Amino acid sequence: MKKIALLLLMVLATFFTAAFAQQKRLMFDLAHGQFQDVFVAPSYYDYVIPGYKEILARNGVEYVENTEEITTRSLKDIDVLLMLSPLARSTQKPITETEKEAITRFIRKGGSVILMVDEEEHRVILDEYGANDITKAFGIEIGDDIMGLPGNCGAVSFENEIFGGRREVPYSGSRHLKGGIPASVCMEEGYLHASYVKLKNGGKLYVIAETMVGLLMGYPDGERNVHKRMETRWWGKDSRLYMEELIKWCLTK
Repeated sequence: MKKIALLLLMVLATFFTAAFAQQKRLMFDLAHGQFQDVFVAPSYYDYVIPGYKEILARNGVEYVENTEEITTRSLKDIDVLLMLSPLARSTQKPITETEKEAITRFIRKGGSVILMVDEEEHRVILDEYGANDITKAFGIEIGDDIMGLPGNCGAVSFENEIFGGRREVPYSGSRHLKGGIPASVCMEEGYLHASYVKLKNGGKLYVIAETMVGLLMGYPDGERNVHKRMETRWWGKDSRLYMEELIKWCLTK
């Protein structure tokens, strides 16, 4: 009996060790001025990180918060890097050369990166931020602001390998985006909202030319093209579903 019990304990220990070792990990970047702006009250962001923690917990993914320079070492054992955009040039912290090299290498070695850059140069100085030095290496380029679009016009995803259907997400201004495989588009004139590349070894880069969906904004009762500044009930009810499906796809090899 003792031998059987010991054998059972060894099997259980092996099982739990393997399960722990296989747990996926997402790094949530806060090292580049995210959530430090005064564009809105700090309380506006209170729901974002808890929202992601809820999504990750539901899918058995560990949340790892990053507040330091991203390096090859810090990306070790990370499966997905999520970089929301800074929202004020006064708090924006450029992506360093070390970080560009580490993130590019991370993707080429099979890691997944979700990268967002908000519109409007008073929020993000594109050339200084340096995101294009990463994205261009994979054929995607973030450009200048799209001018003349109505506020709160919304965007939608395609039904594809990432999304299980048409996902409605907030969109009230964006940058031009070109290259990659189209993933979601603006509901006015079809401007590209997000695109991606997938490498043969499983590496993935997903680029979004604004940040509203990443901030989990949008309401079921939102009404398109009604814009009352930050009091707007933003159109686009599927931000959480969009981001959850996106993260799950990033974790799939």
